[in-house]
Amino acid sequence: MTLSNVVSFSFYTGVNAVGFVAKDITFENTAGPEAGQAVAFRSSADKTAMYRCAFIGYQDTLLAASSRQFYKDCDIYGTVDFIFGDAAMVLQNCNIYIRQNYGHHTPVITAQGRNAASTNSAISIQNCTVVVEPTASGLSAVAYLGRPWMKYSGLGW
Repeated sequence: MTLSNVVSFSFYTGVNAVGFVAKDITFENTAGPEAGQAVAFRSSADKTAMYRCAFIGYQDTLLAASSRQFYKDCDIYGTVDFIFGDAAMVLQNCNIYIRQNYGHHTPVITAQGRNAASTNSAISIQNCTVVVEPTASGLSAVAYLGRPWMKYSGLGW
């Protein structure tokens, strides 16, 4: 084997089952900030419910790919587009931690990706706290709450 034929890929936890529920679980992608996109948790399951869970990563930490999803009292860590996808997603009473990204990009918390005008999806963030991760030193005070990722994106804070 030579380095010219080595392929890189990442692993994440993903669910597709209707009615998936998790409580007090941590989902972490340890790829680090230099790895680029590295999903820790992906759900396309309708009626996903997550309670007191932690999602830890850097870029693209939590992918709510589709359907209806609810996250309550969760901790979410990341740097760029770390809460993203095309789900009808509600985050309630969550702690959102902006991590040090070593100056590569201005931190962006959400990237909603609705592809069609007829799709009923958006990211709704209710009563959540946004802070800089306690271990992140020298982080810029500038961060974006969200950005449109696809043509019909929607976000509510």
